[in-house]
Amino acid sequence: MSEPNTNAVQQPTSSTPTDTQPQTTEPQQQQQPITPDLFNEGDNTAQPDTQTSSEPQQQVQAQPQALTEQDITIPEGYEYDKEIGASFLGILNEAKVSKETAQKLFDLYQSQSVKFLESLKAAETEKAKKFEADMAQEKADWLKQCQADKEYGGQNWDAAQAVIDKGCKQLATPEAIKLMQSYNLNTHPEIVRMFYRAGKLVGEDNSQIAGNGSTKQTDPATAIFGESLRDYIRKRENS
Repeated sequence: MSEPNTNAVQQPTSSTPTDTQPQTTEPQQQQQPITPDLFNEGDNTAQPDTQTSSEPQQQVQAQPQALTEQDITIPEGYEYDKEIGASFLGILNEAKVSKETAQKLFDLYQSQSVKFLESLKAAETEKAKKFEADMAQEKADWLKQCQADKEYGGQNWDAAQAVIDKGCKQLATPEAIKLMQSYNLNTHPEIVRMFYRAGKLVGEDNSQIAGNGSTKQTDPATAIFGESLRDYIRKRENS
């Protein structure tokens, strides 16, 4: 019996191909996510989007009606200026605002205008108070100057007041007196001086005795306004 030949090449029993070319693997198809459309039966073709049409859609907006004075609610007691209101409504109609927006704008304008008018009245009231206080102070200052005047004030003040009143009634009309009182001119030292000198002439002899015993007529202008004014008038007449 002969021994088996160990040098014999053992043939492979596997069916592995002996081709040395590289093997190519087909890419795996990605699994499509499951959506509700996959469970729909019938035709699954895409339907055209009717909301995004290529044709532009023309949107027609309703134009608001022109606003009138009757469309605005005016608060009771508010003094509505028709001329300003017409201009206001004209601007609102040009802007095509709604009735609700117009009312809001009017309410804002009305509230601000009321505040503005109130501030003006307060300022006028404060100004009037200050004016009255200044006038009272001015009158007091002028009265003190009259009482201290060398010609009709001082110790002669009490007696001089009757003379001043007489001269005022002789020269000034009631309307002039009222006007002077409005501006405190009835207490101005120089106005009082004029009335004092006029009062002294009323009911008195206007002639004066000269040093030689003769008499001369007193010039009323000189008696009232003094020598300085008389001299000024004479210079003007001679020039």
